[in-house]
Amino acid sequence: MNKFFLFVVLLVCSAPVWGQQKSLQIICKPPLKASPGQTIKLQVKVAHLLKEEKTGTLNLSLFNHATNKSVDGWFINIFPFQYFTTIDKENFEVEFPFTVPHEFKGSFDIELVANVQNISDTVTIKKDVWWMPWR
Repeated sequence: MNKFFLFVVLLVCSAPVWGQQKSLQIICKPPLKASPGQTIKLQVKVAHLLKEEKTGTLNLSLFNHATNKSVDGWFINIFPFQYFTTIDKENFEVEFPFTVPHEFKGSFDIELVANVQNISDTVTIKKDVWWMPWR
């Protein structure tokens, strides 16, 4: 058996043992690349271990990585705020669409913040904008 394959299988199967799931957790798979003019539909899942129904919020913010200043309006972040209800054994899934401006160069940060009463989780992801001169 290929050693690399065996390593990957062991890594995937043993991942839950490394850490416990948090009471509230954001799970997000960002796109591999971002290019000027691209509309990104960021798929986000909020997992929780709460037994009671509670209302929570999920916020998406976009920042210029170099200056740490908000670029929400420039990136056409249409739905930066979502409400959700925690239902026992059900995850909340949402899509955040935004468009990378044609003029933007550099990197930007995607920040997601989920809150339910006094429980919260934050995820920050850095993305580089790939320029393709042949486009």
